[in-house]
Amino acid sequence: MLKARMFGNRFTLSGTSLLAIAMVAALPAHAQTSGTAQSTAPASPADNPPPQSDNSQDAKEAAAGVPDIVVTGSSIRGVPPTGSNLISVSREDIRTIGASTTADLLASVPQLNSFNTKPRAEGGGVGAFAPGLRSLPSSATLPLMDGHRLVAGGTNETSPDFPFLPDLAIERVEIVADGASAIYGSDAVAGVVNFITRKRYSGVDTSVRYGMADNYSTFSGSILAGHDWGSGSILAAYQYAQNSDIIGAQRDYRVVDFRPYGGVDSRTTVCPAANVLVNTTAYAVSYATPALAPGTKNLCDNGAVGDLVPQSRLHSAFVSGHQDLESRITLWGELLYSDRKDVVRAAPPAGAGASGGVILYNLPGFANPFFRTPPGTGATVEFVQFRTDNLYGADHINNIYRVRAGNSSAGLDAKLAADLKLSVYGTYDWATNYSYLPAINPAALDAAAAGTTAATALDPFGNGTSPAVAAAITDYAGDLTINQRTYLGAAKIDGSLLDLPGGKLKVAVGAEYRHESFKQRGIYGGNQVPEDLDRNVKSVYGELFVPIFGDGNARPLMHSLALSVSARYDHYSDFGSTTNPKVGLNWQPVAGLTLRGTYGTSFRAPGLRDVGATVGAYYFNAAAIAGSSLRDPTRGAAQVDTVFLLGGNRNLQPEKARTWSVGADLRPSGLSNFHASTTYYDIHYTNVIGTPGGSIAFTDPTFAAVVFRNPTAAQLASLLAIAVPVNFVPGALPTIGNLLDFRQGNFGVRDTTGLDFDIGYRQPTKFGSIYAGVAGNYIFTYKTQLSPTAPVSNQLDLGVPRATLRGTLAAEVGPVNAIAFVNYRHGVTGLYATPTGTATYSAGSYTTVDLRFSVKLPNVGLAKGTQLAVEINDLLDQRPPFFPATDGIGGAYNPIGRYVALNLRKSF
Repeated sequence: MLKARMFGNRFTLSGTSLLAIAMVAALPAHAQTSGTAQSTAPASPADNPPPQSDNSQDAKEAAAGVPDIVVTGSSIRGVPPTGSNLISVSREDIRTIGASTTADLLASVPQLNSFNTKPRAEGGGVGAFAPGLRSLPSSATLPLMDGHRLVAGGTNETSPDFPFLPDLAIERVEIVADGASAIYGSDAVAGVVNFITRKRYSGVDTSVRYGMADNYSTFSGSILAGHDWGSGSILAAYQYAQNSDIIGAQRDYRVVDFRPYGGVDSRTTVCPAANVLVNTTAYAVSYATPALAPGTKNLCDNGAVGDLVPQSRLHSAFVSGHQDLESRITLWGELLYSDRKDVVRAAPPAGAGASGGVILYNLPGFANPFFRTPPGTGATVEFVQFRTDNLYGADHINNIYRVRAGNSSAGLDAKLAADLKLSVYGTYDWATNYSYLPAINPAALDAAAAGTTAATALDPFGNGTSPAVAAAITDYAGDLTINQRTYLGAAKIDGSLLDLPGGKLKVAVGAEYRHESFKQRGIYGGNQVPEDLDRNVKSVYGELFVPIFGDGNARPLMHSLALSVSARYDHYSDFGSTTNPKVGLNWQPVAGLTLRGTYGTSFRAPGLRDVGATVGAYYFNAAAIAGSSLRDPTRGAAQVDTVFLLGGNRNLQPEKARTWSVGADLRPSGLSNFHASTTYYDIHYTNVIGTPGGSIAFTDPTFAAVVFRNPTAAQLASLLAIAVPVNFVPGALPTIGNLLDFRQGNFGVRDTTGLDFDIGYRQPTKFGSIYAGVAGNYIFTYKTQLSPTAPVSNQLDLGVPRATLRGTLAAEVGPVNAIAFVNYRHGVTGLYATPTGTATYSAGSYTTVDLRFSVKLPNVGLAKGTQLAVEINDLLDQRPPFFPATDGIGGAYNPIGRYVALNLRKSF
């Protein structure tokens, strides 16, 4: 651990931090010390002295004392994660970054996939917000709050979600960029992100921020109030945040026609102005409305009316308290509640019935009154492609997502003999996710296309469809409500066992019982899709910290040497057991240089929906299969009628990972203002859950057990018995040539190696101090396989950036702080479609510059405890790099562009 002073205030910085330089603002740094800490229960501040009566915020919190420090990555108080890389972002860093929400904050971390991207992915995909580490899937990173697991907020995933804490309630964020299942169990494959909340505060702290960019605005307001009476305290915080949306048409760098660059035209023929096809059974000749000239097409960019950033509104509230019952027992509790609503604009869906469009007839007794005959064709049957703007009465639809989540914990800490402490606590977490997704009823659409009067017929060319018919077609939305619950009871004993020459031998042992449930109700695709899923998890774990060399027995090349050994056993009621060990080592050959390393295994349990999601069975005839990704290459041109299954799989096993890392932290005794650290990591990730998909399933021997060619009646009946038929009636099926069991399976492999780095230097001056540094991540290899026997894909050639970094230059001049951040993402290489196949293109890098200016007003009168700040993100309004696919953009980027915000913060 390192200690430093910078810019006259204090913030927490791990000596192994890769991010600290990036986060450091014109604020002083001081390393996290190895005092009291625990990671599996909220900190108990029972031993802290009461606050003094000083109205300045910094003085009040300093007087309140430092609570038991929670060091992420260890179960033992006072022990940091031995051998692992710890990234720590302090409250002062958070204030300087100017983050309005958790998502804004984590977008400033180079090791996270959300770095320098839009504030948050909308909707209910992988949780409300869940970025991954080092380009690995987000489900491989475990979010925590005060060391506790959190409830899931997504519609399709049951992995824990990141908390939407009020910004004033966050004490710091710690990221262990290393496998940590030996401590925390499932999901901690790539690492852990732990949000540590404030525990003691007396007074009132407020913050108001307003920001704007082109076609975009944000507002947030926060308040924190607390009272500390020595033997106990209570703290409450509330935040409201909102932002407007940005649609595709509001950003002129978007490109959808890539023919000038050797690519293809990605515009769609499903447009507000219809296209008519006639003259063969394949409808080969196109006529664009309104002129209906032969060989013409209407083409459009549906992304122009859809959101790049969704409209969002967030309420969040946090309450925390503790009370000493006597000198040895403390009761504590905390509650976080958030209510987030996203309104996500999208293009109206295509007017698609069973044929993929609509078929209109102009035949005696079977004539649609809105039929339009292309001049000179005499057509009596036509196939029409159109977008349903006229049916909805708007050029877009609104997908609505609302997630209300609560995470609560309460417990008792009791001091036992010597330094041992018993922690007993329980957790109850809940989330309700409501989603409303407008859709088209294909049966009603086809019925209207066959209508023969103006009152019953579909008009795909204009506004002639009657309101009643339009309502019948559009009243088909996905309307789902999902409730997720987590109940947990746990107990842990940790502390010192005995004194060794090198220091105190410390231990932690604990046990947990957890119950998780998922309940879904509603309609999707016209079907009721109820799901009732649950599981029980029983866990025991232990950790031993052995200081082999230390202050009491240091010798040449053994200034200190510490070993940590930990292991955890988890038993799941639905798939069985897993045991995961980890070994960590810290070695200081000389003062100022620490060499460290870790080796361990981690796992991710299959999510409840991975296991139990409704299985759907889908039928496609041979003609449809011939032009799809389900084409069987072993059958040549003679494709066959096919049924395939998608959904959960009760036979899933956990994903597994083997991780090891080595690193070094340098803080020369003769150059105390300099620090540097680096970590090399190697992750081998197997049994990754996914679906076979694509034609590779027909040739890869791994998938031989899920591909049934010419299935028997018994095989077909057996698989259909576990599925819901989606687009067919089982009794009406023709002879099936291929039966594909494409439910979730343990197929994938990922291997990645890379380097994390952190270098910084502070120079005191007569006017204050200046600081410069850089931190980030560099990936050496990132290889994936769809199965252990599938070809290896190099993800560095398929869209993963090789490097991300954040540089900092800061200065303090009296009460004025000025900081510049430079955010860099290496250009990506990937494949794009060409008229004859695919080709490779390398996009340029994406670099943005952020500025922060703040001033503390004189500490007198009304100005007392007041700070004014200006933040500017993407100062140069950087255009994202070009790539001839996917809106013409290479890699992740932030569509907000140049953004300016004003912040007023005042404490009382």
